[in-house]
Amino acid sequence: MSRKKKYTDKDKLKINSRHVELFNKSLDGIELMLDGILDDVKLYEGSYLDLPKSLISALDFIISSLTKIQKGQRLALGLDNEALTDDIEPKISIIEGVDLKKI
Repeated sequence: MSRKKKYTDKDKLKINSRHVELFNKSLDGIELMLDGILDDVKLYEGSYLDLPKSLISALDFIISSLTKIQKGQRLALGLDNEALTDDIEPKISIIEGVDLKKI
């Protein structure tokens, strides 16, 4: 059996700070890629509907990466704590044996 390690508040702060640093670095990399792709799009002389599939695929990758980075940053910064509790369905109490005609 493996034990779960209990983290102190200080440990959690270090871990979250590190996550935020990594997400920021990732965001910087994605920004560089996006700038390069947008430069290519600006130089493209054909119809935007005829963009090369590799360019469209790269844009799709960047959008997906941005979504993941944003989600990670929000979790590391504690911005989604309230949203996580909103997704929980309310508990429903069921009373058995009630005669609805007598209510």
